[in-house]
Amino acid sequence: VKNNKIIAEGWHDHLGGLHAEQMAIHDAEENGHNTNGAIAYITLEPCNHFGRTPPCTEALLWAGISKVIIAHGDPNPLVRGNGIAVLEEAGIEVESGLLEKEASLQMREFLHWCENRRPYVTVKVATDSTGSVDDLSSESKRFTSEECLRKVHELRKDCCAILVGANTVIRDDPSLTVRLVQANKQPLRIVIDPNNRIPESSKLLNDGNATRHLTSDFRGLGSL
Repeated sequence: VKNNKIIAEGWHDHLGGLHAEQMAIHDAEENGHNTNGAIAYITLEPCNHFGRTPPCTEALLWAGISKVIIAHGDPNPLVRGNGIAVLEEAGIEVESGLLEKEASLQMREFLHWCENRRPYVTVKVATDSTGSVDDLSSESKRFTSEECLRKVHELRKDCCAILVGANTVIRDDPSLTVRLVQANKQPLRIVIDPNNRIPESSKLLNDGNATRHLTSDFRGLGSL
């Protein structure tokens, strides 16, 4: 932001791609905006280490940013306040905590991983009026609404992987793909099937999308 106007925006699009700060600076340059003296509003504390990209702190210093407003600190052990410290040592004014609650919700998967070293898991369950997920009738049928189905696909779009058991595949032969909303990529499908019971004709094994079939060689979920 410069002279109370947004001159550029950026976001971390994919692993290995430009970080948000770097993309925003690049966006400003491409559109002919001078970033010297601008204020940077950042969701997450900028990194100060070399990884797949150079440090974001260096990019902000190079761009001549005068003030940085951060929503949430980075719990990553490689950062944890170091990014803020470097900026302040360089004479850049730093404020933290703007819309922190909203940022925590937006970044919940990343924050959960940094703090617990475990994937963020969402359990999706549809039950009938008796509390059953399947009445084991001869024919498997969906009993949720179209609106609910769309919500499921919105949830899938934001997931890296979908985990189901063998019975789900045997009963429903699901695709477990994102179809009702736009998605840049399909989630990995994971099937726990220790006795190798799912049919070879299952959609998950034949539609060309990535599936991990955990059979008798499966030893645990620690590697997921």
